[in-house]
Amino acid sequence: MERQQPSPNGIQRRYKLNPKEDAIIDARLTEYELNNHQSQFYFTGKIYFQDGKEKDVRFFKFKKSEERLAKKIFFQTSKSVYGRVLKAHFATYYEPQELWILCYDWFDYLLDEMQDDNDLKKKASSEDSDILSFWWGNEIRNLLRTIKHIHSHKLFHMGLNKMENYVVVDDQIKIINIQSSFADFEDIENTRKLRTLRIDDLKALRNMLKEKILLPGVPWIDRDYFFVFFDNVKYEYPTFVNKLASHPFLLTPEERMACFRNILHRSTDESELKGILDGEALQRYRNWNRFEEMSRRFRKVYKCSKYDGECVWDLLKFLKDVDLDLPPEAADTEIMA
Repeated sequence: MERQQPSPNGIQRRYKLNPKEDAIIDARLTEYELNNHQSQFYFTGKIYFQDGKEKDVRFFKFKKSEERLAKKIFFQTSKSVYGRVLKAHFATYYEPQELWILCYDWFDYLLDEMQDDNDLKKKASSEDSDILSFWWGNEIRNLLRTIKHIHSHKLFHMGLNKMENYVVVDDQIKIINIQSSFADFEDIENTRKLRTLRIDDLKALRNMLKEKILLPGVPWIDRDYFFVFFDNVKYEYPTFVNKLASHPFLLTPEERMACFRNILHRSTDESELKGILDGEALQRYRNWNRFEEMSRRFRKVYKCSKYDGECVWDLLKFLKDVDLDLPPEAADTEIMA
């Protein structure tokens, strides 16, 4: 018999879980409660364990006709035990509202709901800089690594273009609602097909960022180069994800300076690198030596050597010299200015 338990928070009753009918992995779970949280996508509530412990959770809503989908998402998500994939506890039918519900660990809000958050660190960039904010750079890198982890378990998400499939927990973005696996496809030995499905997940993340997060409609060269890189097909999948996660757009100013330094250090064919840097693709970076626009520190470095402002190779050398001359924190400040 179900136990009734009134609550000042609008919780009306506890419901017993049935291991024979419900999709549930942890046998220690016994009951759950829901409250009347006003969200299109989820309820809030609690779950209860055999030892008397309880836990605050969220319950995602699915239509009565979506039983198969709710259970499938639960089982697929449960397979990916990873810090940036939110833990799923069970899926069950909630008869009072004729819904299937999928129970997740507590999250603070959906990524979509973060649009109302005025926390400055969550802005894509500061008003006076084209540098991506540290918070977003870090979160995008972690999302890319999380998707790679999901794929390593022979899973595909198939819904990363939707903001309701991302949640924020303690200032970290996590992924929910993994929908598919290799077993869902007939030709699972087709490596080209598998790569396409993986890349589709990555591009879905790109499209969500492009359309919803990273200042759509605002000119931003570095961001646009990052988005275009998702269409690069010449790399093997693991290398491709690593290159996305280390893309200059996601780097801090200090990391960018180190990147310039490493390009020069690792170059084995200086003439070939010069040819690339001075090619048409980087034409926009010519005429870079606008001395009157430089900060005092940059001017000091600039006057110590001769640089050709029409040569991108010389721009790289200048940045290297800046990196060597200034302490990291000063270089960061100058690059951000």
